[in-house]
Amino acid sequence: MGRSEEKRPKLTRRWYALSVYSRQERAAEAGLVERGFDVFFPTQPERRLWSDRIKTFDAPLFPGYLFLRAALDPRVRVEMLKVRQVRDLVGRLPDDNRVARYVPDHEIESLHKLVAAKRRLDPIEGLVEGAEVMVGQGPLKGARGVVLDAPDGRRRLVVQVRLLGRGVRALLHADDVLVDLLEV
Repeated sequence: MGRSEEKRPKLTRRWYALSVYSRQERAAEAGLVERGFDVFFPTQPERRLWSDRIKTFDAPLFPGYLFLRAALDPRVRVEMLKVRQVRDLVGRLPDDNRVARYVPDHEIESLHKLVAAKRRLDPIEGLVEGAEVMVGQGPLKGARGVVLDAPDGRRRLVVQVRLLGRGVRALLHADDVLVDLLEV
């Protein structure tokens, strides 16, 4: 074992947010996957009316962003940046030995659960204040977020990606049982 290998700390695989060029999310995802990266590109079906038909396509929940899971060091960052459609990591730390801030696992896991539940999702700008809860039963079981009470009497779960300052809102159903995280 060489001297440089002894000093190199074991890196943990974490989720990072990547900024990509406008409308290049699919191509960036393909390029990163081709290079062996674990990528999450959250989308939802959207219908658009054209002059002669209705077309359904997968619309990004966070336009201009992808999530990448890696044990990130400067060499991995360089490999990631070789994908033309990738701009850079979000939350880079120029004066720190870490390459960038990471996205907590529970935020990505909660997004996965929302997308898999195939409910109508509404992306929102900004962060929502409130106590964080976890869905204890139902299709969204394990998802964590903030609950909003709407004027129509319905409740919505907002899963936030704090690093991006954005979130995704989903309607809660009667079978979604909430658990206060402070009581767990």
